[in-house]
Amino acid sequence: MSRQFAILGLGYFGSTVARELKRHQNQVLGVDRDETRVDALSDMLDHAVIADLTDENALKELSLEAYDAVVIDVDDDLETSVICTLHVKELGAKEIWAKAHSDAHYKLLKRLGADRVIYPEYDVGVRVAESLNYHAMVDFIRLGERQFIVELVTTQRLVDNCASVANLSIDRDALFLVAIKRGQEVIRNPADDTPLQPDDSLILMGDLQALREIGRQI
Repeated sequence: MSRQFAILGLGYFGSTVARELKRHQNQVLGVDRDETRVDALSDMLDHAVIADLTDENALKELSLEAYDAVVIDVDDDLETSVICTLHVKELGAKEIWAKAHSDAHYKLLKRLGADRVIYPEYDVGVRVAESLNYHAMVDFIRLGERQFIVELVTTQRLVDNCASVANLSIDRDALFLVAIKRGQEVIRNPADDTPLQPDDSLILMGDLQALREIGRQI
């Protein structure tokens, strides 16, 4: 079933979100004060509107409270971002996702009531650092302050040292092997006697320190 989303700000980030949501057959409204940006997406989106994102009356006419979520991306304009987020919150949006450009901006958006704050530079920086430090890491998802889901690719060294799941040095109290991805196959909750192969993707969930320990083995 399709959902309805409003994207306020059609810069690179906002337009990418809009395109992907539309690709998944959702109904998408795109709004920007830049006519060129709106025109570029007008044929793709369900509705594309030119409007000042700091104008409360203009935002009110969009009936943002009817959308499942509102995404706010106003380039690097802190003032516009803050004013727009404040108006959208006051207009009764069900869920607000807003893009931040600095630590202070992040904290401010949270205080203004944004449900989710995306901080791409920080998030990507953390991912790059973790991937450089643990070269086998493919991806990770933060679940909380110390809890993560991590995807690690097995190396020949690990397979030589650990022929099966049972031989992995996993702290079972702190870490859980959710699945093994092997090509197109997904082995869910793998048994201890499941053999390991080079280039398997291990999907692990648990404490950050325990995940780092397994990362060092690979």
